[in-house]
Amino acid sequence: MTNEIDLREKLILSLDMDDIAKAYDLIEKMAPYIKYYKVGLQLITKDGPRMIMTLKRKGSKIFYDGKFFDIPQTVYNACYEATRAGVDMMNVHALGGPKMIEFARRGIDDATEKMQLPTKPLLLAVTILTSFENKDLKKHLKIDMPLKKMVLHLAGMAKKAGADGIVCSPEEVKIIKKTFGKDFIVVTPGIRLAGKMKKDDQERIKTPFEAIKDGADYIVVGRPILQADNKVETVQEIIKQIREAYKNVARKNP
Repeated sequence: MTNEIDLREKLILSLDMDDIAKAYDLIEKMAPYIKYYKVGLQLITKDGPRMIMTLKRKGSKIFYDGKFFDIPQTVYNACYEATRAGVDMMNVHALGGPKMIEFARRGIDDATEKMQLPTKPLLLAVTILTSFENKDLKKHLKIDMPLKKMVLHLAGMAKKAGADGIVCSPEEVKIIKKTFGKDFIVVTPGIRLAGKMKKDDQERIKTPFEAIKDGADYIVVGRPILQADNKVETVQEIIKQIREAYKNVARKNP
């Protein structure tokens, strides 16, 4: 059974904020409940290096959500530097292809060896953004493959190229785990609380309970917490659902 320390790491709080002082205050407030934080494009652009140093000093874990997508050598360089910065998890776009993912893997491995780090950061490949639906693939990207099948294809390619796991919507979690096994890591955004299932710009969503029950290793939550009147209460509710989901899985697989 997953213990309390583990549960604190299963929820990744997305620090999608433009006010650094408020971000620091939030991290302080969430310290008893959350260990993992996502530093995404907004915060990377605003104050990325300083935020990473702050989180590291506090003993927190960092998901560096840079979504690298470029020529292989450029992505190698970016992953190398992110590893040197001390992040615990980073991602690239799977659509960059196997060679780009292989170079990302090599960048992490080389920096880990050079810095003599005890553990390597996890490398994830973003499959299809949660803002996409089936119709978007066909209309905008001219991809006739059904969305779920496309996610499976990209996941298989990423795994073969050396990725530790993928980022996908909650709707694909179950089939990814069934196809690639429990050790292939799945991180999922698109998490909303029941009764507050406002999609915003995300189309493929589920509750924390559903995502963890289906096999997600980590759930990433931003706006449902950041926009909540009582953020601590919201986080406690999410952690409660995570705990209940693990209990549900344990009952089914004694």
